Amino acid sequence: MSIQFEDALKAKQLRNYFHEQGRIYIVVDATSQDVNVPDFLRGDPALRLVLNTRMPQAIHIRDGFVESNFSFSGVVHHCVIPLSRIWAAYVPDQDLDSGLMWDDCVPETVKLVFEMASELTSSEEISPLQLVKPEQGTPKEQVSIKDKTKKEGKKFGHLRVVK
Repeated sequence: MSIQFEDALKAKQLRNYFHEQGRIYIVVDATSQDVNVPDFLRGDPALRLVLNTRMPQAIHIRDGFVESNFSFSGVVHHCVIPLSRIWAAYVPDQDLDSGLMWDDCVPETVKLVFEMASELTSSEEISPLQLVKPEQGTPKEQVSIKDKTKKEGKKFGHLRVVK
């Protein structure tokens, strides 16, 4: 594995952000085979992992990857995440605007979801607070993303893009 200049810069940004905040989520594209996470987490283009300075194990943010022994439901798994697969970092309790986002690493599927959500919020036909009720004969699964995110409590926010 060769280390790119961009990865070294990204590692420095991530290390600084982690040490400033103490507790962050990193968002990982776990669809790639080079991401070493438990099998049940594979395939998630927006896998969130918690990094906390109070964790008992060491968290290594190297110039090419993040490595640590993370616990998932009480089972420890050695994880290695290439920096090219980390596309965002944010503090869980703060506004997403204060987080970091590496636009060139965002998976295409996630970009499509962001675009669809952006179109829905900019559309004058659908109010952000209005719930769309399926018409008779329309499958119930055909509900807008905005409605699903409202019901599930998820938020689509903006992260600060790091170039």
